[in-house]
Amino acid sequence: MPVTVERVPNKPIIILHYEGFLDLATVKSAFVQSAALAAEIEGTVFRIADIRTADSNFVEIVNILKASRANVQGSAADTKYQVIFVGQNQLAHLYADALKQLGAAPIPFFHTPEDAMQFIELEQHKQV
Repeated sequence: MPVTVERVPNKPIIILHYEGFLDLATVKSAFVQSAALAAEIEGTVFRIADIRTADSNFVEIVNILKASRANVQGSAADTKYQVIFVGQNQLAHLYADALKQLGAAPIPFFHTPEDAMQFIELEQHKQV
C-alpha cells in the first residue's frame, strides 16, 4: 500500500507513511483518511508526512499541488492542519515552496520522525 494513515493515540497528531511512487490518487486518499481522523480532534492537527521511502516526478507533484490548492477538507491548504515533512526529497521541497508562495503556512522538514515529534511538542507549548 503506497500510504498508511494513523493517529497517535490521545494526541492531535496524524502520521502519513508514504512508500514507493507518490501520485495524486495516493495523496487524495491520504487527505480523505486524515480528514476522517481529524474530525475527532479539536483545534490544530499536526500531520506528519513521512516521505523518506517515497518518490515522485514533476508532473505528479504539479497535480498534487493543484489538488492541495483546492482547499478541500484534509488537503495541505486546509488551515486545520500544521503539515510537517519527514524526509529530504527535492520534489517535496518544490511542493512546499510552491504552497508557501500561494499563501500557505511554511512546511518544516525534518530528518527523523523523532525530530518532528519534538517540533510538535515545542509548538504545543507555544499555544498554551
